[in-house]
Amino acid sequence: MTAHQPHVQRVLDSFHGGHAIATMLTEANLQHVTEDDLQAAIQTYLNTRDVYPEREVRLSDGVSRIDLMAGHTGIEVKIDGSWANVIRQLTRYAKCTEIESLVLVTTRAKHHHLPTQLCNKPLSLVSLVGSAL
Repeated sequence: MTAHQPHVQRVLDSFHGGHAIATMLTEANLQHVTEDDLQAAIQTYLNTRDVYPEREVRLSDGVSRIDLMAGHTGIEVKIDGSWANVIRQLTRYAKCTEIESLVLVTTRAKHHHLPTQLCNKPLSLVSLVGSAL
C-alpha cells in the first residue's frame, strides 16, 4: 500500500470517482484485441495507479454483472453493440445502490453521444476509437 492510496480510495468512493478514473484511462495506452483483453489492460493499468478494480462484479439487482468495479465506480467496456443497448445496460447499472458513478470505455464512435448522468449518477466516457491492435 502506498502513502497516497487512502486518498485514491476516498476519490473512488465519491460522486467524482468516475471522472477520476476516466481521466486516468484517457492517459493510458491500452493495448487490446478483444473486449476481454481491454478489460484486463484497464485492470492492469489502474493497478499501477493504486486503483484495484474487481472484474465481473455481480450487482445488487440480482441480474447485472459489470465489467469492473473500483470503489463505488462501475466501469463498462464496449467494443460493439448498439447505442440503445449500451444506454439500457448502463441505466440498469445506475439503478444499483452500490454504483455512485459510471465510466464507459468504448472503441466505437456510435457510443459517444451519452448523457452526463443516468439516474442522477455521473457518467464519464473514455473513447478508444481506433486504438485496437
